[in-house]
Amino acid sequence: MRCTPLPFPIVLSAALTLGASSALADDVSYADIVSEQVQPAIDAELIPGGVVGIYKDGETSFYPVGTLNFDQDQVPTVETLYEIGSISKVITGVFFADAVRRGELARDTPVNELLPEGYSVPDKDEQSLLLWHLSTHTSGWGTAPANIAPKDGERPFTGYTQKMMFDAIEMMPLKQAPGTKFEYSNYAVGMLGTLVSLNAEGEYEALVKERVLNPLGLDDFTITLSDEQLDRLAPATTGGRATKHWGKTGPIDPAGMWVTDAPGLLGFAIASLGEHDGEVYESIKLSQAPLFDLEMGRRVCSGWFRASDQSTYWHNGMTGGYSSYMAVNPAFDAAVVLLTNGAAEETTIIGEKIIQGVFGLNPAPIKIEKSEKLDEEFTARLVGTYHSVLGFDMFITAARGKVFVQITGQQPLELVFLSGNRFRIKLVDAELEFDAAENAVAASVTLFQNGREIKCERVDD
Repeated sequence: MRCTPLPFPIVLSAALTLGASSALADDVSYADIVSEQVQPAIDAELIPGGVVGIYKDGETSFYPVGTLNFDQDQVPTVETLYEIGSISKVITGVFFADAVRRGELARDTPVNELLPEGYSVPDKDEQSLLLWHLSTHTSGWGTAPANIAPKDGERPFTGYTQKMMFDAIEMMPLKQAPGTKFEYSNYAVGMLGTLVSLNAEGEYEALVKERVLNPLGLDDFTITLSDEQLDRLAPATTGGRATKHWGKTGPIDPAGMWVTDAPGLLGFAIASLGEHDGEVYESIKLSQAPLFDLEMGRRVCSGWFRASDQSTYWHNGMTGGYSSYMAVNPAFDAAVVLLTNGAAEETTIIGEKIIQGVFGLNPAPIKIEKSEKLDEEFTARLVGTYHSVLGFDMFITAARGKVFVQITGQQPLELVFLSGNRFRIKLVDAELEFDAAENAVAASVTLFQNGREIKCERVDD
């Protein structure tokens, strides 16, 4: 089975219609809004819980919801840390804008001027690749580097090096002229953060802390976790099962590897409302300048997306075990952040509904279909390692009445029960059928994909 890892994914926001006359009704509680919108994801076991932060008209409030773990009653706190995934791209966008403000670079600095000796990106249709193309997903590069070769599907970027990033240039010819088409690219933003750091003769994490985060008083943003911070990191989960937190991802860090808590992320959001004086605030404002038009009036800035209401700036994020959302609206002096320790695309929709609720709208909670719980004796007979004649292994695991498959070097995916011993693989156009007699351990499993049947025999662990 071939299934490309999808780290730090993005779901483009629906049009936000926050009418100028909107206001929070006196009898509406933020706590009620948060509970109503987040609970469906908890009930469906997409996430065990999380923390929501809300800022409105000078007041902040935080709302822990759910638990830290599916099997425990411990509630998250405002000190609980989460990987924020692609919201990191906003941090990198401000870092880039700050370098422009300092006069170190320009938005239209050619990428080739900053690459190490021996590396060059050929022009496409007589258009050179510029830095602003990297920050707006209009580079012409695809999502992930072509030479990514995960040894651990639960940590797809572990071991990826700066040299590998630069070597990938030769393997990834631009698909179209830079600046002409939006195509989301973790590789491009990783390249942006790396090149800005090299130009400043420093290391990405240290420079961002020095230039952006520390001046804002945000001390609990980090990529390199101390032992104390690891203790506060919420356990990573996906599809109702435990997984691994990603940790440092090398040169891809700028695209999605910052870690913080709800007060930290809300503090950054508040700083992004544009009501402060100072150099770092000038850099934030510069990062919010629209650079590329999308459909429905939406625009891409340096790291940020601007919604079709023309006043909401936002981003979301997801790693292998976390998902997040952040939105700020300077016109209404409001910001919302949502941090969860479950990898769920629905987090973005929930975040949008929360900010709509803050503005007095009354969006219906998201409807989420719950996965069917399977008999644990049945799932236990499927669990094991299966080897294919093509050389890859298939690892079948089970947790909480659900079954998961992981192929060598790829991320685990949930299986959806069809009938008998047959399952559909979530997110992939493929099915599995186990050869398991009644009440017997499965002897093999067959993968059905793209018209092919690949049989994998059970092997002893």
